[in-house]
Amino acid sequence: MTNEPEIPALLGRPERMWERAVLLVLIAVTRTARPAFRLGERALECSHSNGGWNLELLPDGNAVFFGQDVDCSDTTYRGDKPVDLLAGAPSWLPYGRLRDLNDGYELGYLYWWEGGRWGRAPYPDFVEDDGLAASCDGYAGLFDDRSLADSFADAGYRDREVTERFTARVAARTVNAEALRDLMDSASDPGPLPWESRLPSALEWAQRLGVSGPTEAQRPS
Repeated sequence: MTNEPEIPALLGRPERMWERAVLLVLIAVTRTARPAFRLGERALECSHSNGGWNLELLPDGNAVFFGQDVDCSDTTYRGDKPVDLLAGAPSWLPYGRLRDLNDGYELGYLYWWEGGRWGRAPYPDFVEDDGLAASCDGYAGLFDDRSLADSFADAGYRDREVTERFTARVAARTVNAEALRDLMDSASDPGPLPWESRLPSALEWAQRLGVSGPTEAQRPS
């Protein structure tokens, strides 16, 4: 994942990445009450045992995507010290936080969206893998629709009609209890927790993510 021409093809536009990330969150929260995500004002972070990733959209159209795979980020574990991932970085990045992560061996990759394309610091020749793909293992739905479909299926949601219907509700920002139950009821197995314990958390996440809509009882006649 270190070949410069392949970066835009892998990541895609940040707005579309965010849309897919929202679906990944909702897939997770309908299956477990304790998802591995944290939502900020304009940032979505995913942490797991192998590391994690962070996507942040900025009001001016710029974006930043960074993270680390703790097992195989050559930018961190090869060479005498971490590769300077802020070399040549634009001034609008959250420089202080990223510098602390970089110097503390906690940043495997850093990509920024500016002027309609993704950029990154130049890598030394010894860097073969910055850990981007591995840090998103299980979350490849960030990058393309086929992987997103796999994410639905891996969670037990294999009814394509239902998943497409739910995806449309997310895009229309009309996710409510009925839409979430429709998805949860389509699962190939009931899951580790009863739906009653998962639904409140899923509704809260839909609201926080800005994709919620009224329940049927609240709809105007």
